[in-house]
Amino acid sequence: MIEPRGLRAALGALPAALPAGLAAEDAARLRAGFYGPLHAAAGGESPSALYVGGRSGLEALAALHRSPTATVLVVEPDAWLRGTLADALGQHAGARVVATVAEALAAAGGRGIGFARIDAPFCDVDLLALLERQGVGHLCGLFRPDRIDPLALYRRSRDQVARSFFWREADSPLAFGGDAGPVEVEVSVVVPAYRVSAEIDRCLASLAAQEIERLEVIVVDDGSPDDTGARAAEWAARHPGRIRVLAKPNGGCASARMVGLAAARGEYVGFVDGDDWADARMFEGLYQAATLGGAEIAQCGFVEAHADGVDIPCRDAAGGDGPGGLTGLVRDVREMLVLRPTIWRRIYRRDFLLGSDIRFPEHIRRFDDLPFQFEALARAKRTAVLPDPWYFYRQGRVGQDVLARDDRLFVHFEIFDWLRARVSTWADAAIERQLLRVELNTHLWALGRIEPQFSAEYRRRAQRQLLANRVHLPPAECLAIAARMGRRAGGLMLGAAARHGWARHGEAAP
Repeated sequence: MIEPRGLRAALGALPAALPAGLAAEDAARLRAGFYGPLHAAAGGESPSALYVGGRSGLEALAALHRSPTATVLVVEPDAWLRGTLADALGQHAGARVVATVAEALAAAGGRGIGFARIDAPFCDVDLLALLERQGVGHLCGLFRPDRIDPLALYRRSRDQVARSFFWREADSPLAFGGDAGPVEVEVSVVVPAYRVSAEIDRCLASLAAQEIERLEVIVVDDGSPDDTGARAAEWAARHPGRIRVLAKPNGGCASARMVGLAAARGEYVGFVDGDDWADARMFEGLYQAATLGGAEIAQCGFVEAHADGVDIPCRDAAGGDGPGGLTGLVRDVREMLVLRPTIWRRIYRRDFLLGSDIRFPEHIRRFDDLPFQFEALARAKRTAVLPDPWYFYRQGRVGQDVLARDDRLFVHFEIFDWLRARVSTWADAAIERQLLRVELNTHLWALGRIEPQFSAEYRRRAQRQLLANRVHLPPAECLAIAARMGRRAGGLMLGAAARHGWARHGEAAP
């Protein structure tokens, strides 16, 4: 643990009358980087610093020992503590200890505050309004959600108060921050649309009604031969600035999604299919989970919406660090890699997708969500989950990929060849194990529904592919993984081993 510069001298200068426990806590916080990664740099050399809530005075003393010419303003409403801190800081010409924030800002003389640390009892909208008028370089501290909403605190800090910020919720592990500055669009929603004339109105009505204000909806008309594009254009005319339509020649869902992603301006991007719809709370809730968790991805539950009016909620959130594992940050994102493809119930940080070159395979005409989901989840360091079933996934519409039962299912082999090539350069053994499980699940699903005349050829190609080009996994481990997945998976993998010829792998036949 690094000893912050000036801390040792500050500890020696603390008045004996101050509570020793508070000073020890402040010292531990400074050593541990309690106020975030930017705290030391911003507070260390800043020409002006503001501490709202004097605490032990250690932070202010350390700042003055680091920068003797700095202006350090301490706000402490308790008269005894204020007097004690004034005595301790009195030898420094730039130090002032006052009772209110207004007094401190008046003492700053209209100059901006380079660094401000706020203690939990003082953090509220009124304080932020004062700081907004003054301007702050780096803002950090503690807050209580009964005094200020966490997402409101995030937005106001980012947009109006500070160039960078870091907040911790008092008595909670929640912490968040940022330094990206104000944003015009928080979430972009891409809607690929093809032959959904009968469904697009409900989809766009649900997106127009989203509670999140800084939302843009990008409808990509993928050369639809019906009036899907015209209907979308009507919605764009009614909601200028919120809904826009891009038209392109037909190229498949993946190409439509990529066109939308390229046009997106949001911090985060979501993908909603043109025949589905969303609860009005969805994108505000996902945005809160993502930003406050510092996550690249946030996920909610969904509803299977059947044509007969039966809705089946799917609250499959698991592995989070919140109560019951249903909320918070996922402890091991790799466990999510085997989930069925449900990319539409998530938002993804746009710079994460672009920086990692995570994309939809435009040459693959269906099931392009499978490789996108696997690569995005595998590369994400932080993923937030919510159980709320906010996305409505329409079941049984004519033309849906999931209804295919013929040789269109052979696209899986192209998908996995492409996905393996994408991940082989960086995936470790744990990710490769999960990819094998995804392949087995996908092939078993296809074999369970494909028409009989295609079944033998599908099985042969699946078995040929399953053991090919494994970087980390020997055949014996592949067999063991399949056996643990059940009789059908084990049988499919045994057939693959026999087809490959076990001896070619340098191992004895089982």
